Formats: sequence, C-alpha cells, structure tokens
Amino acid sequence: MLADHLFRYCSEGHMPVPDIVVLPEFFSTGFTMNPQVAERHDSSPSLGWMERIAGLYDCAVAGSVPTFMPDGRRFNRFYFVTPEGVLGQYDKRHLFLGGEDINYSPGTAAKVMEYKGWRIMPGICFDLRFPVWMRNIKGNPYDLYLNVANWPSVRKRVAQVLVEARAIENVCYVAFCNRSGKDKMLDYSGGSVVVNHRGRCRSSSVEIDGTNVVYATLDMAEMLRYRASFPILQAAD
Repeated sequence: MLADHLFRYCSEGHMPVPDIVVLPEFFSTGFTMNPQVAERHDSSPSLGWMERIAGLYDCAVAGSVPTFMPDGRRFNRFYFVTPEGVLGQYDKRHLFLGGEDINYSPGTAAKVMEYKGWRIMPGICFDLRFPVWMRNIKGNPYDLYLNVANWPSVRKRVAQVLVEARAIENVCYVAFCNRSGKDKMLDYSGGSVVVNHRGRCRSSSVEIDGTNVVYATLDMAEMLRYRASFPILQAAD
C-alpha cells in the first residue's frame, strides 16, 4: 500500500511526516460520468479507508468520492478526515460540462474547516476557475485552499495560472492535487503543487514506488506578516 511506503519513507528521514495527506478527485475510481460507481454516504468503502489511514498514521486525509444519497441525488463529495473521524465535507459546486452536470447534483455552500490552527477551504477541480465562489472574505476567512482534481494534460498551463492567481488574490496557500496517467478519454500529467500567498512554489517531490508524491511545509507566521504589511483583503468586494 502506498500509504505504508509513504510513512516508512518519512520515518527514515527522507521527507517530513505529513499532517495532511491529500488525494486527487475521485481517487478510488478515477474520474467518471457513470453514476453507478457512487458509494452510499453511510457505508462508503473509500471513506472507510480514509478513516483507517487517518487513525493508523495519526494524520488528516482529504480527497473526493462519488457519493449516493438516500433521496437519489449523487454528489462529488470532498471529505476531510482526521484521526477522530470526518471533520468536514464539501459537495462540488461547479460541475464539469458534458456529463458531470447531468449525473451529479451541485453543492450549495462553500465550507471552511479548521485543523491544527489552519482554516481550510476545500474545492474540487472545476471550482478552481470560479474566484467569486472561493473569495477569502471576512465572514468566512481561510488560510489554505485545497483543490483536488482530475485536470487533463491539455489544460495543464491553465491550472498552473489559476492556482497562482487564487493564491495571490486570496493571500493564502493553495495546494493543488491532480491525478496522473490516462483513461479512455484523456491524459493527465499531474502537476500537483503547493504555492504560497505570493504565488510562489513551495513544494518538492519524490517518487515512491512509481508514484510521484508532492510535499510542502507551510509557514503561517510568514503569511500573517505579509497580510499585516499588505492588507489587501480589507479592500475586497
């Protein structure tokens, strides 16, 4: 299991032990418009696995799962799981055109959850294109935006620009976790990255058992000093 190898790698001193492990959108299925892969919200195998990993390694685990509700609706649901259980969840608001918007229901509320002193806003793939939805406002402020994605290689440059823009305009860290590989329709080139409030890359990467793992250490104090010296969020709409 990759998680076992990841934490063994950390214990050997090759990289810091993570507080949060972030997985791509639909990490257990790959991106699909097929609603039949959705898992029941109260008995999701993928969520159960996240809970086991969080408890076993004393960390948070984040990622999205196709989720089926008793009323028949299906959501692309982001879970943030800690060793104590599910801290929060978010349903993808902006559903991708061409099938997702037909087979899944959109979320209705942006969410912010707090973990180890960090206020975290989740997002899923296509949400990254819509800055008004994730505006860092006084009534719902955050320090870190986590976006889990299945972003295709053909639009890789777009993702890079949007990640940097979202970090700069919201004066926050942005962690973008994208899949790699290919399916029947598209190629995915990864490009996962963590950027700071200035839009500068702060992540490194290492290959573990053929999988590229991106990691970063975030500096809250540096970000707060910058916000205090250049309080642009006070002028936000």
